[in-house]
Amino acid sequence: MHREEGVSPVAGCLPTLVQLPVFSVMYHLFSAGSGGGLPGHTLFGAPLGGRWADALGDGGPFGAHGLVYAGLFAVVAAVATWTYRRARAAAAALGPAGEERPPGVAAVARIAPLLSFGTLVTVAVVPLAAGLYVVTTTLWSAVERAYLHRPA
Repeated sequence: MHREEGVSPVAGCLPTLVQLPVFSVMYHLFSAGSGGGLPGHTLFGAPLGGRWADALGDGGPFGAHGLVYAGLFAVVAAVATWTYRRARAAAAALGPAGEERPPGVAAVARIAPLLSFGTLVTVAVVPLAAGLYVVTTTLWSAVERAYLHRPA
């Protein structure tokens, strides 16, 4: 199939290699322990080791820390909405639901697009540094999909 399409089987490795520096920094942040890493580091005043619940207790949703999370939620919601619409369009392109399909495909086609909104829950419960990682990789994946699946 690779030969027929004129694509190298290792072409998918390039996006991973481009992300490698980010993975290295994230690994260092999470593995540095008390001698470095997250303690004392902030993003616009919000501690990287803090959680959304902490931000709500320290100034509420419109406090300085709450606004950092609001920005993250806005980015994740925009990417999740874009992914949802794209998945719905792909499901519609498969044809009407009455056509012959393997069992369970209709249920998966209804539920799978909603899974992208689970990222919002993840960002709400993990430390801010992990939320930044999730937002970065989600946004990167969306841009990558848009680039790789663009019309010819």
